[in-house]
Amino acid sequence: MFSRRRFLTASLAAAAVRPAWGADGKDATKSLIVADPKKPLFEISLAGWSLHLAIFGNKLNHLDFPVVAKKEYGIGAVEYVNQFMMDKARDQAYLRDLKGRADDNGVKGVLIMCDREGYLGDTDAKKRDEAVENHIKWLEAAKFLGCHSIRVNAYSTGAREEQE
Repeated sequence: MFSRRRFLTASLAAAAVRPAWGADGKDATKSLIVADPKKPLFEISLAGWSLHLAIFGNKLNHLDFPVVAKKEYGIGAVEYVNQFMMDKARDQAYLRDLKGRADDNGVKGVLIMCDREGYLGDTDAKKRDEAVENHIKWLEAAKFLGCHSIRVNAYSTGAREEQE
């Protein structure tokens, strides 16, 4: 059975052997050649939600998530999930520990997936403003952890006309 990584590698290799033609009509295959064959063409990140059963089941400490991503799966980028650290967004000691473990293992934080902080598309202006305020702490935590973004739920209520 193919792993996702092996499938993608094989797919890219297959694409590289067939002629590729650029917009100018010339062979563009050379652009597919990798300068360093030891370095992957692209990198993937591991979403913390992939291990949610282990984390919620207390079989994996969330602080060890970056370590496990690197040592067990060979993945050097992670996507954090706020549900695993709902009360830790402004806990500098916790965030320092998490970032330290990631840094010590050569793991980059990519983003924080944010749930249970309100609907950013709520038709009620007060609830919408509250949801925005609830997400600010995650923006700050993401910045501290070196992430480029947070993922939010733009869920909305009301009729389509209200949503517009």
